[in-house]
Amino acid sequence: MTTLLATLAIGIAPADLARPQVEMNVGGRGQMVIELYPDKAPKTVEHFLALVRSGFYNGIKFHRVESNPRPFIVMTGDPLTKTLPINDARVGTGGSGNKVPFEKNDLAFANGTLGLSRDKADPNSGDSQFFITLGAQPFLEGTYVAFGRVIRGLEVLRTISVGDRIDSMRVLP
Repeated sequence: MTTLLATLAIGIAPADLARPQVEMNVGGRGQMVIELYPDKAPKTVEHFLALVRSGFYNGIKFHRVESNPRPFIVMTGDPLTKTLPINDARVGTGGSGNKVPFEKNDLAFANGTLGLSRDKADPNSGDSQFFITLGAQPFLEGTYVAFGRVIRGLEVLRTISVGDRIDSMRVLP
């Protein structure tokens, strides 16, 4: 209780203290640890964590990698990649069926930032697909919801190719 009172006294909100972390194991590539920011995007983080806990992302492939001519993003989260060929025209259209509202925030799209994919015509259409930035992408700010950042394993991020699979994701204790 004393610690909580002390943090409130210096202006740190309790939400700042509880930043969940998720471990992502990418087959043949390695492991990344992602820190989430529920204080910046509470509904997005809650939705993402529910999907991680349910095992939704296990076995899903990365279906988009934009790294040439300059580093941009890697994208995953479409459950259709579990059963369809990665070059099928429907890949990139699937989701969990649950949408989350757009949560504009002040998180910068720096290297390794997670953003929630959505239909450009509908800001409230984010679901299970997300991307991770390969370098700073400030033009994404205010257009997509930033909700986490890779805090370990950035070197793994740069090795991901289209078709690489998420073997497992889990919330760290």
